[in-house]
Amino acid sequence: MSYLIINNVDVSDLVRSMRIGYETLVADGENRNANGDTVIDIINKKIKLQITFRPMESEDMTKLLAAIENYVIDVTYRDSKTNSDKTITCFTDTPEPDYYFIHDDRVLYKEMSLNFQQL
Repeated sequence: MSYLIINNVDVSDLVRSMRIGYETLVADGENRNANGDTVIDIINKKIKLQITFRPMESEDMTKLLAAIENYVIDVTYRDSKTNSDKTITCFTDTPEPDYYFIHDDRVLYKEMSLNFQQL
């Protein structure tokens, strides 16, 4: 079952964990009304995906890095609110692959976490 697709590349098999944040963005400053209640202006709602990718060999890392090469990317994920696939346009952190070992022709990378923030 595919539950994480980045720019049409299925990377579900590389995922160790996935957290979905439903962020509410509010305008700067808060006010109080005549009853003393706090009043805020909600300006938008955005999705933030926090993905931890499992340790992987060089072929898988190459696949992942190619999928996120562009600054703006499309990500399809399994949405908890709707229990169905949802596609968002977003950007991600700077990937920082960390070698676990390099031995002969075999390369293994440590797990890597990335945040995907909806635009």
